Amino acid sequence: MEKISVNVEFLFELISKIHWVNSVPECLPDKIRGSEQWIWVDKNGNVFERGADFEAAVKADSYPCKVYRVVPVSDAYT
Repeated sequence: MEKISVNVEFLFELISKIHWVNSVPECLPDKIRGSEQWIWVDKNGNVFERGADFEAAVKADSYPCKVYRVVPVSDAYT
């Protein structure tokens, strides 16, 4: 497995699955820029990709889930 670093902007944190259930999608912005990408990461550096991951994180005790916006090259140099 290869580990990489990327530039991201921290958006918010979910402290538990219940927090996710109660907060999403209300905490998400109304409009996300066309190609904006977000990364949802647990405390061990694993990525959330689907609902089952939020349940798995409960079993693995890997909350909180931090949500980041990936910074594209065009934003990094403007």
